[in-house]
Amino acid sequence: MARLSLQDDVVPSSSHPADGKGVERRRSRPSGRRILLLATIAAVVVCALGAVLFLPIRFPSVVSTYATIAPVNRWVLSKATDGQLIASTFNYKTGLSEGFRVSTFNQGSSVHFSLHAALVPGRAVSAGDTIASIYSSDVAERLIALHGQLDAARRLLEVNATGAKSAIVTEAEKRLVFAQRRREEHRKVEERTQLLFDQHLIPQGEYDRIQSEANEAQDEISLAESNLEAARTGAKPEQLALGNANIAALESEIEAVTQRAATFTLTTPISGTVISTFSEGTLLTIASPEYVALIPVRWIDYRRVAATPKPSLVLLGLSQAVGGTVIAMNHELQVLRGQEVLIATGRIDAPPADVMPGMLVPCRITCTPVTALEYGRQVFQAATASRPLLGAF
Repeated sequence: MARLSLQDDVVPSSSHPADGKGVERRRSRPSGRRILLLATIAAVVVCALGAVLFLPIRFPSVVSTYATIAPVNRWVLSKATDGQLIASTFNYKTGLSEGFRVSTFNQGSSVHFSLHAALVPGRAVSAGDTIASIYSSDVAERLIALHGQLDAARRLLEVNATGAKSAIVTEAEKRLVFAQRRREEHRKVEERTQLLFDQHLIPQGEYDRIQSEANEAQDEISLAESNLEAARTGAKPEQLALGNANIAALESEIEAVTQRAATFTLTTPISGTVISTFSEGTLLTIASPEYVALIPVRWIDYRRVAATPKPSLVLLGLSQAVGGTVIAMNHELQVLRGQEVLIATGRIDAPPADVMPGMLVPCRITCTPVTALEYGRQVFQAATASRPLLGAF
């Protein structure tokens, strides 16, 4: 009984090492499975990377920037410091000026400029509409003087053709005396004006006006002398021909001055909307209803955009996303917020009603898809960018 008891006692004690080894075996099995699992995951990752790197898989390439909305055409009427009126048209689609016109007025003349009463901000106008009128006293006075000279030339021609009478000779003498007396009276005004001008007491325009009057008075004397000579001696066929030529020259000059007066009625060369102006020198601005997007593209993104045929764009921040296409890329570097950029021009398709010139909205340009390596490089460059590209043009 004791031996049996000892065996019973020994058997359990000898079983403990076996139990410990079983526990160790049970613990070692999960460790092997974990290694197998990690190896499987690593193999899958390596295969995935290999597939991404070597298979023809492409990732989307998008350039995020901002765009400034501008009209396709803008017509501006402005006033220079010397009184000139300058009308210019600029095409933002091509980036070139479409020409300008300058209206110059003589010093000392009175000029009155007035816009059409119906013009208000937001008013739509069509090409060829009259938007303003200009009145110049210089042109009006010139026309009056030319018509007077033309009438005198015609009367003189009639007298020469019919023969002069004593009464006509007497009248010609009186006109000469009158012209000479007027010239002498004006000479005193010239002397005073010259003295004041030398002392810088009168402006250049007033001095020029007095000199112009003196020249006119001298011309009247010459004309009166010619009339008197013709009345005394009678006209020859050559003189009659000269009279006809003088009349023709005056008529041509009157026509030229009349055409110049017609140019003082201003018409708009484009159709568009009147834009508010808050500048004293800008008289009127008209913007066309078609718009383009001026988009700064960073130099590091330029190759992607340039290499994409007709890259598409999307404007955000409006009542709805607006699509378009990049139609031109400038080839001159500029600096914007410390970054080198080039300006791209984009055509906007079907803009909504809330689009207006001068808006600055987020913009995305979709380029040709790139490989995984190129995509990673782009992500790294975007992550290490110093600041977002934001600026208006």
